[in-house]
Amino acid sequence: MGTIARARDALQSADFRRLFAIRLVSQSADGLFQAALIASVVFSPEDQSTTVGFAIATLVILLPFSVVGPFTGVFIDRWSRRRILVVAPLLRTALVWLAMFNPETAALPFYLGVLWVLSVNRFYLATAVAVIPRVVPTEDLLIANSISIVGGTVALLAGVFAGGWVVDLLGEGAIGKGVAIALAGAEWIVASVIATRISTPLLPHVLPEAAVPDELRRVVREFGDGIGRLARTPRALGPITSITLDQMGQGLVLVLSLFVFRDRFEQGVASFSNLVGAGGVGVLIGIITVGKLEERFTKERIVAIAFLLGGVSLLAVSTSINEWSVLLASAAVGVTFAWKKIPVDTLVQEALPDGYRGRVFAVYDVAYNVSRVVAAFLAIPLLPALGEAWTVALVGIVFILWSPVLPLWIGRVPELRIRFYEGGRAEEEPRAVEWGGAEEPVTVERRWLDERDGERRMRYRLALADGTVVEVSRGATDAGWRIDRELG
Repeated sequence: MGTIARARDALQSADFRRLFAIRLVSQSADGLFQAALIASVVFSPEDQSTTVGFAIATLVILLPFSVVGPFTGVFIDRWSRRRILVVAPLLRTALVWLAMFNPETAALPFYLGVLWVLSVNRFYLATAVAVIPRVVPTEDLLIANSISIVGGTVALLAGVFAGGWVVDLLGEGAIGKGVAIALAGAEWIVASVIATRISTPLLPHVLPEAAVPDELRRVVREFGDGIGRLARTPRALGPITSITLDQMGQGLVLVLSLFVFRDRFEQGVASFSNLVGAGGVGVLIGIITVGKLEERFTKERIVAIAFLLGGVSLLAVSTSINEWSVLLASAAVGVTFAWKKIPVDTLVQEALPDGYRGRVFAVYDVAYNVSRVVAAFLAIPLLPALGEAWTVALVGIVFILWSPVLPLWIGRVPELRIRFYEGGRAEEEPRAVEWGGAEEPVTVERRWLDERDGERRMRYRLALADGTVVEVSRGATDAGWRIDRELG
């Protein structure tokens, strides 16, 4: 099936269409808000270093994701995911007006408002990722991630682009930033209204008996459990390590690009919008093409191709740093980001049972966002020491060297292992599956053989103790069992 046909299949789910809509609306509002924040922290203090200002902005934007992130999985695994999608945008809108204060003269209310808005957003985005396997079948999971997650990223970039131009046209003072922030609040309300129409309750399969205060005391321990689960799951650890490295490289390229436009060409907030606009075009191209790549290559090989082409593009751009080459670098990074992020999210989702996805994705989010903060602060000494061209070249070389790593890391690791009662002869039934670093008892609901494209496969439908039902299969030449579909 072509990409359009596969996208049409995924969009047959009414709840997925609603999830997609709230991602677009909410993340475009996030972009407007971030443009106002960049204007306040990076461009307003004219005597402040670009790299220092951007590092502060990155820390403010991503710190809530890192601090709140470990707590989100515990609640996502216990609360109605639908309720989070409805309430979180309203909570953000309630205090977004605090971000209209000037950070130089009223730092306390400004940063309180910013931290509140971004902290609540952490619950929202982690929930939006975690529920995707519940609203589409497994065979549509990669294309659903393409549409929702990276589509949301395009909406975010579009919001930043529009917000930067709004601030530039109306002035970098209170009026320009105030209009951008007010528009963001209105969009968050719309996203909440759309979320109320999701028909699936999206409750966890098994609700805990303990009270919320008791569960809060277990947050740190459960975050540790997520780290342990991740460490025991190579098919999740490898992709997360890869995307973390990618984010460090992208962070360095973004700081360098902003430095070139602000310091060399003396441009305003709209230059930042132009950068993210070029990146958004690249991401859109990546969305359109990743489905075609998935028809020919495994997910881990798509990530390898993305690292290789991204590295080569950055090496080429490093030979001539100017306004157009910087925009070209942003577009190339956007394309390869889509080719990495969609397969990586899908690999992590497939590598874990539903009951652990929230906790592991919380760890994933921390690694993902801390890497951008590290990159922003690393740029402060690196850019003056190496210069613009060598910094870009260094990122390109690292990307090229990493390109073969992920296929080697997970290539021989099966998606799951099945434990049989007496060693696995054909007439015997599975008793447990090893999935996501843990052994889970199963009940066999169905067992059958089928043949596709000349290959004969043994298939099982297995029910786990938490209510999850999966269909698995194995061919004569396969190294292990694979998950064909997650039914619930």
